[in-house]
Amino acid sequence: MTSRERVLAALNHIQPDRTPTDFQAVGTIWERLYKHFRTNDMKDVLDALAIDCAWVDPEVGRQPAKLDEDGLIIGWGGSRIRTIFNNYGPHDEIVRYATDGCNTPEEMDEAITLPDLDTWDFSAIGRACEKYGDRFLIGGFASIFYYPTLIRSMEQILLDMALKPERADHLFSRCFEWHMDYHTRLLEAGKGRIDAMQLADDFSTQLDLLMSVDMFRRFFKEPMREYVKLAKSYGAMVYLHCCGSAYKLIPEFIDIGVNILDPIQTMARNMEPQMLKAQFGDRLSFHGGGETQGILPHGSADEARENARMLSRTLGKDGGYILSSCHFFQADVPVTNILAFYELENR
Repeated sequence: MTSRERVLAALNHIQPDRTPTDFQAVGTIWERLYKHFRTNDMKDVLDALAIDCAWVDPEVGRQPAKLDEDGLIIGWGGSRIRTIFNNYGPHDEIVRYATDGCNTPEEMDEAITLPDLDTWDFSAIGRACEKYGDRFLIGGFASIFYYPTLIRSMEQILLDMALKPERADHLFSRCFEWHMDYHTRLLEAGKGRIDAMQLADDFSTQLDLLMSVDMFRRFFKEPMREYVKLAKSYGAMVYLHCCGSAYKLIPEFIDIGVNILDPIQTMARNMEPQMLKAQFGDRLSFHGGGETQGILPHGSADEARENARMLSRTLGKDGGYILSSCHFFQADVPVTNILAFYELENR
């Protein structure tokens, strides 16, 4: 099978010749893999690891981030961000939200500055589709809940949802309209070649949902359905990233039309692979599962191998699964464990 044939077979719940794979990592990990494989080309890394999927969004030409008068990064929507370093590498954190102190939709509109998509270059998407042509292509990062938390604190958003729903509605709508524009442009540039489009919203902690199922339905279900309709109008499946214990929302996701659920955070409550496969495996495919909290960063190479084998035997039985980590490989994961996780014998 080609990589694309392998993934499509799995997503149609047919056992492929081996479990298909995807790979996502933070920049620090990419740099280590470039050095390990003596390359500076992402495709060479995917080839070396025998990865079956590729993401096209990195090819979109974005305007570089700017700094404000205090030297802080001006983030998406106008929030201020600083880069901090831990023992493993850098990461960004918001130090001031764009809508801090805003109490009305009008005040929020005045404070928010969303990127101008007319300045973004989508022309390289067609070339990316050609470059990775034998792979299953995934694109997008559409958000209804997460991206608003980049310009307004999550605590304030949850309060708005409970006490000032019209304020929450306005913020969600403003951000989602931008995402629909971006993803329409991405799909147009892909000319029908993008196989799956991502929704990325975390509605849960490791123990339970951040909100009730009724509140999810009130604010998020119909916009998600609108995005699903857009993706499928271009022939793309829908891939949903939702961290944590998403168990109670899985029937809602299926009803909306989601095809692939990521990241299968197996350390979260009610996210055991065997149970998910038994309850939902005939209606949903799974992506992820590689345990990035304990095994992959802190375990041995043999434990990384066994983690991949377990996932392939459970979630991958009779298709319906793409092997990957349950989050982007973080900077604390040794390269040796990544190489062990993706060994062909595990699949």
